[in-house]
Amino acid sequence: MKSWSTEAVAAPEQFAYWREVVCEAFAALDPRSAERGAGFASRVDMEGIGAINVARIRAEAHTVVRDFSQIRRDPQDRLFVNLQVAGQGIVRQGHRETRVTPGAFSIVDTARPYTLHFDARFEVLSLRVPRELLLPRVSEPRALFARALGGPAGIGRATSGFMQSLMEGGGLPAGPAAERLAVLLCELVAESARAADAGVAAAPPMRDAHRQLLVRRVKAHVLEALDSPELDVPSIARRFGVSVRYLHLAFAHEGSTPAAWIRAQRMARCAQDLANPADRRPVSAIALRWGFQDIPHFTRTFGAAFGCTPSAYRLRHGGSTPGDESSARLRAG
Repeated sequence: MKSWSTEAVAAPEQFAYWREVVCEAFAALDPRSAERGAGFASRVDMEGIGAINVARIRAEAHTVVRDFSQIRRDPQDRLFVNLQVAGQGIVRQGHRETRVTPGAFSIVDTARPYTLHFDARFEVLSLRVPRELLLPRVSEPRALFARALGGPAGIGRATSGFMQSLMEGGGLPAGPAAERLAVLLCELVAESARAADAGVAAAPPMRDAHRQLLVRRVKAHVLEALDSPELDVPSIARRFGVSVRYLHLAFAHEGSTPAAWIRAQRMARCAQDLANPADRRPVSAIALRWGFQDIPHFTRTFGAAFGCTPSAYRLRHGGSTPGDESSARLRAG
């Protein structure tokens, strides 16, 4: 077993050391913490099962981002299956965002940008799985990512329990036994995904035509009210006379959530304005225009989606900065 811990590191330097640990143990990532200079008690213990690495992570609240810059620097073709043991996490990839509670697990693809956020101390069991070992076992690979799988019953509960047992008790097997165990684990994860798909399909009394009509109406309303900071999932549910859960079920058939779809549309409008040479507003004004009230959060979310800061995106796509016009007049004079 290989282990990393911040215990022997001076408190002001613990998070900087943790950033190095995360990149060494997993992939090129960008860990971020709001508690600058404070202590950051954390630990990783890692073992291998055939082609799969199993790591137990215990850490304080923080956010982990993998964007296009990290992907270019450290291209990987692996998946991470992350079981939430304690605390809660939020996983974002593509247009999907999911909260993961203890006993559930989620999957992210290292070949695409993603974000993991933990707002309190947590424990996660993270399995690094070769793509070719898991994806051939599922019918719709893209539907795997950034979903909460597992849960309190059925095959999902069995899969979560099996994963947690890997780091308990004696050492893990080696050789052919380890390879068979890795295959079994992937079969269980794939079966959990199939069971979750069946549950979504069976959950309604929601006729397909009604679901499609509801989603179309919600999307039209969102596009009309996109600039309103009051636009959120509960207010949309109230407007259309449905529960929040029902609304999530309607969007689940499209592989997304209402919140993720709203955020994606707002991001697209911000990107469009940033790339417009005639739009000389500051980045913060554009973000506020499209409903983002927290500018640092907007900058992080934009970076996760587009692989660069809003200002860099503006320069890269021919947009202008607020000072361009006055600078041009000075040069002309």
